Amino acid sequence: MLPSPKITFSSCISLLYFDRIYYISGMRKSFDTQPALFVSSTALDHPSLHGLDDTEAVLDWAHLEALMDKIYASKTGRPSYPLLTLLRSLLLGIWYKLSDEQLASSLARDLLFRRFCRLELSSDIPDATTLGRFRQQLVEYDLWEKLLGEVNRQLEEKHIIMSEGRINIIDATPVEAAQSGPGNGVDGGPTKDGEAGWHVKQDSRGNLKSTYGYSVHTGVDEDGFIQRQTVTPGNVHDSQERDTLLLGDESEHYADAAYSSAETRDKLARFGISDRVQRKGYRNHPLSLGDHERNKEIAITRSGGERPFATYKRLYGLARTRFMGLDKNLTFYGLAAMASNIRKGAKFLTLYGIREPVPTG
Repeated sequence: MLPSPKITFSSCISLLYFDRIYYISGMRKSFDTQPALFVSSTALDHPSLHGLDDTEAVLDWAHLEALMDKIYASKTGRPSYPLLTLLRSLLLGIWYKLSDEQLASSLARDLLFRRFCRLELSSDIPDATTLGRFRQQLVEYDLWEKLLGEVNRQLEEKHIIMSEGRINIIDATPVEAAQSGPGNGVDGGPTKDGEAGWHVKQDSRGNLKSTYGYSVHTGVDEDGFIQRQTVTPGNVHDSQERDTLLLGDESEHYADAAYSSAETRDKLARFGISDRVQRKGYRNHPLSLGDHERNKEIAITRSGGERPFATYKRLYGLARTRFMGLDKNLTFYGLAAMASNIRKGAKFLTLYGIREPVPTG
């Protein structure tokens, strides 16, 4: 066995400053020109540091950075962290179920996190306040939908998401509010999230279950990629978000019986979309045997609409909101949609590679 290479203090210093180049546009450091610390030394190029290489490769991240450019438009003041460093940090927090405080600590000690966020060993680490302030700026500039759209555009361009002949499966799930109790907190403010609402739903056993919080509504394709998403107070009926989730160019539209109505059927017919919404019975008008069989057939595909909810709640720990207020939760769950699609796209890239487009002319 060969001896491990000896790393001295002086060699570490040389490593940290090897090819150190900064380019400042205005007062912002460039993400692309951060030192290639982990690829400039085989001593630190451990296989475990490549765990997010597929995530790195699946996107052209510069396009996401361009969408956020307004955030640090000021030409004065102290140079900020690169926008992609902060965005990737927030994504890591979702993937690994970390609070902002836990995320800041992980960025300080985890080499994989540092490599993914382009943070060299000698650089400052964004603290929890900085991460929270950046997220708030995403809220203020209403950027989550544009960022999700760009992620999906690139995945479509790489033929990871298929847009031609795609289907749309819409569904919703309740998430408990971060604060739902009565009274006031130590700061005198209410402990209850005033923008949330009560979600009441009957479970499979016929029991009513009440949740004070929000509803996350999604439209996904057959592979579970999130195409559209919105968040509402929990007391908003699922069907109210039908038009928000409707793409307009899907070949088939799947949904459970909560979305069944003559209005839905008429709208789908006008768009030329195949109606795959489950039927529901009414008093004195029970479902026919044909409708029961139709609902069972639809349920096989429609169940795929629950995939993002399983990802959110089981993998990302998001069965309960982390923030107060609709706008903050809309952006946060929008970031979760991005996180889900990016990781799913990276998995597809690893398993199948990027397919070349087939000429049609």
